[in-house]
Amino acid sequence: MDNTTDQTQPESPDQKKGLDIVNLGEMIKRYLADIERLKAQIREQKTMYDDAFSQDATYHENDQKVKDLTKTRTAVKQKILKTPALEAVTVKINSYKDELKDAQSALSGYLQEYYRTSGSHSIENNQGELLEIVPVYKLVKRKE
Repeated sequence: MDNTTDQTQPESPDQKKGLDIVNLGEMIKRYLADIERLKAQIREQKTMYDDAFSQDATYHENDQKVKDLTKTRTAVKQKILKTPALEAVTVKINSYKDELKDAQSALSGYLQEYYRTSGSHSIENNQGELLEIVPVYKLVKRKE
């Protein structure tokens, strides 16, 4: 009797990890393709949606009135924004926004470190509320 049966050797941890990475990569590629397909379908439906409005005379007339009023409002807003007092407020707002971005970035790093060292997905704030730590992952095109 031939001793060559269909026995596979147990996978090493490195082989299993490699297979897991390949499988994950394939799943990611399928989801990326699904997302692109859905985006194309949305664009197609959005075009049909927009066409329905652009072909209606009453809508088109009122839309033009709104655009004209928006231009007038924008001109008045720009005039107001050029006053020295409002320019100072705008500078402060932008400064606060930059400070907020920096604080949020630092918090993200500290939360990542807190999770790594404690293993906990939650933390209590000063008001006693339990907050969940949620990692955020996304794909962006690589700059070359």
